[in-house]
Amino acid sequence: MIKFLFRFVFGLIKFALALILVLVLAWYFREPLLGGIARAWVVDDPSAKADAIVVLGGGRDWRPFAAADMFLAGQAPVLLVSQPEQSPSQNLLQQPTEADVNTAVLTKKGVPPTAIQPLGHNVTSTRDEALALREWVVAHRAKDILIPTDPFHTRRTRWIFQKALEGTGASVHMRAIPHPRYTTENWWQQEEGFLGFQNEIVKSLYYLINY
Repeated sequence: MIKFLFRFVFGLIKFALALILVLVLAWYFREPLLGGIARAWVVDDPSAKADAIVVLGGGRDWRPFAAADMFLAGQAPVLLVSQPEQSPSQNLLQQPTEADVNTAVLTKKGVPPTAIQPLGHNVTSTRDEALALREWVVAHRAKDILIPTDPFHTRRTRWIFQKALEGTGASVHMRAIPHPRYTTENWWQQEEGFLGFQNEIVKSLYYLINY
């Protein structure tokens, strides 16, 4: 009995020491480790010409700016602006919608209004936007779509858009936009970056389970 207890305690000590060593190494190499995880998660396809560029809802301080730059660089002749559902406060106060703001940014950046088209109606999620894009792709027989979005948002976006476009022959090309408040190298040091990565992992699992 004493021999068994000795082995058991000795085994616990070895496990504890091994765990401490792993934690120490993980902490010591946290920067390259966490940066590598982020880089592996992000999807950033090479620049390519397409039939349209999609301006997703959210991120109005960077997504429409990047989309405008891509358009002005000749990467697509059309910009599709997502039409998110308007909030009760926006309706009550008659405030500009997110789509209005994104459209205004595009035109201020030099995009002609004739090149801007609405995408969907009262969309509430990335999946709604993907389904709306499918309708547009089928109607216009489009083959290549460019989607600029936040780095951590790229993987889930590509997955749900590719799934929505199955059978259409169209391809999605993701462009990771640099976020103004964090990078793939320091995301874990910034609250917005940490929460953004965490939320995307949870949402990706939700999408895989439900869609």
